[in-house]
Amino acid sequence: MKPELIVELVYTFTALIVSVAGAYVVYIRNKGASPLYVRMVVCMLGCRFLQGFIEFLLLRSDVVMDGLSITGVGQLAQMFFLICANYGAIDSLVDEGSREYLKYRLIAAIVPVSILIYYLLNMDEIGKNAFDRCTILFGLVIMLIALYYHIKHLIIKDIEGGIVRSIRLYNLIGVINCVAMFVEWFTGPGTLTWYISMFLYIFVTLTILPALEHGVRKWRTYRPVK
Repeated sequence: MKPELIVELVYTFTALIVSVAGAYVVYIRNKGASPLYVRMVVCMLGCRFLQGFIEFLLLRSDVVMDGLSITGVGQLAQMFFLICANYGAIDSLVDEGSREYLKYRLIAAIVPVSILIYYLLNMDEIGKNAFDRCTILFGLVIMLIALYYHIKHLIIKDIEGGIVRSIRLYNLIGVINCVAMFVEWFTGPGTLTWYISMFLYIFVTLTILPALEHGVRKWRTYRPVK
């Protein structure tokens, strides 16, 4: 078996094990009492398993994955779940939209906007045709929105209740996840950068849900310093 197939298989089974274990904890042991953003991350890991499994089958058949493939849709679904977790369930708690938090919004936007500008300036060199370039742009925007919220919740000041402080590790892992996805999109299977991105993916898959669950437990027992 080719090395890239072995790595893809490890990635797929890792996502399967963690998503099944997460679903058991969230929906059976906790009887659905886990916060919404935890459930969103479990759904993200389920999408990761399906995306990895299909990608493994395509690589095994030597299928070239160009344009909007089903694996790309799986990656976008993962980003949508992360956006739903961070925006709908958390962001309204940590940022009510006042000018007080404007500096955090601007700082968090620097990296995503810089990446987007870089891509727009180099669109002609990326992708074989206009469809490929627009597909990459669409996926890139979704990923950059997720990256923005991860960075924002990583740097924004804590609020009463300690929820921000409790999930900083989760958001740091989320940033690593977006970096791995960005690297993988612009490299081909079997290259050094592709292997690096896949090992980062495996690391994220193993750690993102435990880090979030730990943060939730820490938040529920949080006592502000008087």
